[in-house]
Amino acid sequence: MRGLVAVMAVSAAVVGGIWLTAAPARALAPSAEAGADIAARWCAACHVVAPDGAGTDAAPSFAVIAQRHDSDDLKAFLAKPHAKPMRGFTLSNREIADVVAYIATLDQKAER
Repeated sequence: MRGLVAVMAVSAAVVGGIWLTAAPARALAPSAEAGADIAARWCAACHVVAPDGAGTDAAPSFAVIAQRHDSDDLKAFLAKPHAKPMRGFTLSNREIADVVAYIATLDQKAER
């Protein structure tokens, strides 16, 4: 009987561990919706950030950026300090992933 209880306890621990390690991966998936919110709040002062033209044209639009750069390039660019207009502008890794996810949706819309 003790052997059966021990096997059940180990099995429960393994299943629980798998569930716990899988759950955060889903919770941490980049959110294009959150990225759109961040872009509207922080980026629209210089970029057209939305397909409807919301934002300004002092810098390339997000649609143009989406067509010219892949996700890895964008993540690297947003992770390091930038030139004058964006100096001191920093995003967390999560915010970067969200903004890049949003920009990727603009490239997909341009292909349609």
